[in-house]
Amino acid sequence: MSSVRRVQDVENAEAADASARSVRSCDGGEVVATQSQEAVAEKVRASFSAPAQWMILAGMVLAACAGMVNVAMLLECDAVVSHVTGHATAIGLRMEGIRIHHFAGYNWTEVGGHTHSTLTGDGLNGHISAMQEAGDVLVFFIFGAFLCGLIIPKNALFFGGKAFYGIALLGNSAMLLAAVLAAVGRHELVAEALTACASGLQNAMCTMHLGAVVRTTHVTGTSTDIGSTLGRITMIMLRRGCRRRKLTHVEQAEVEVDLTKLKILSAILLSFILGCFFGALFYSHIGIYTLCVSAGLTGVMGVLYTCFRDTLKRQLKKAMVKKLEEEMDEVMDMMHHAKAAAAGRAGGPDASSSIDGEDEEVEHVLTVLHALQEQVHDFVDTASQGSRYSPHAAEQQRTLARSTTV
Repeated sequence: MSSVRRVQDVENAEAADASARSVRSCDGGEVVATQSQEAVAEKVRASFSAPAQWMILAGMVLAACAGMVNVAMLLECDAVVSHVTGHATAIGLRMEGIRIHHFAGYNWTEVGGHTHSTLTGDGLNGHISAMQEAGDVLVFFIFGAFLCGLIIPKNALFFGGKAFYGIALLGNSAMLLAAVLAAVGRHELVAEALTACASGLQNAMCTMHLGAVVRTTHVTGTSTDIGSTLGRITMIMLRRGCRRRKLTHVEQAEVEVDLTKLKILSAILLSFILGCFFGALFYSHIGIYTLCVSAGLTGVMGVLYTCFRDTLKRQLKKAMVKKLEEEMDEVMDMMHHAKAAAAGRAGGPDASSSIDGEDEEVEHVLTVLHALQEQVHDFVDTASQGSRYSPHAAEQQRTLARSTTV
């Protein structure tokens, strides 16, 4: 689900938590959740879908490859090709250096009249050269992401159809090998441009919807998400005296989701750091040919995906069908429970007091059905773009989509 829905679920969870405090009770110090709390807790859990283990492993490998590329280029050309923020900063800094020396040439100012720094220490040509280098890295990083948008039309992991992940991985590998040739030929700007383009391609390719977008070629956003996630968990625990057994069902669901996110984000961060270590280790022995290691890993992944894409598609479809069946069972159970509860309380003295709780449960059922409908339609679209599938399977998919329309 989208991050907007995640925020809405959390807000609904907090409102339901506040309204349910007056009706919940404690048994042996443990919080007994109301039905409305359980429903909202399930919505919170459903707002986050952790990727499969092999997807996380692939992200870790690519993060390590990005770390090796960064270290190799830093040691070879004194440039961190995926650090776009730094290069954008360098462009602005060099613009001021050019202004100082340009104005000094017309006697409009004096270089010595400014605070001594890189701005005054480097000459006009030095500033122009450094600005060109930073601009090349910035532009080619964006161009790599642009190429990814041409190849992969969706901002999430999607097999088959027009999503040519194999081509993207092989293109990444080819650009890294070309960068090696450029660096050996002492064309450092070309090598920086090629590695920046490869980094942009990989970074855009590896985005996954995890409640937060995960990048594999730089870890600024990953580190931010780790810190904010830890802060949310800490605040929830502090509110309950650091005793998890006192958490409500909604708070437990929020902590579970955040802990799962934290594990994935931490794995990506540690993989990047480990890749930097191995990049430095390899560079001390084989120099710029360290890029060949990253090129080999991404190339192998591209070949494997290209050769076994149909198998991966079938496995993914099976997993999607299984998940849809489980969610449909959950919806049917909730509907039966709601009907039984309504029949049991019909005409009773406490019928009016249960209206709010039933309304919340019905709202949750409709939300789940709506989300399930979107997933089914996406699944049917995916299957319709596949190269081969049986008419019987297609008819089953269309029937499933019609059955979930609300």
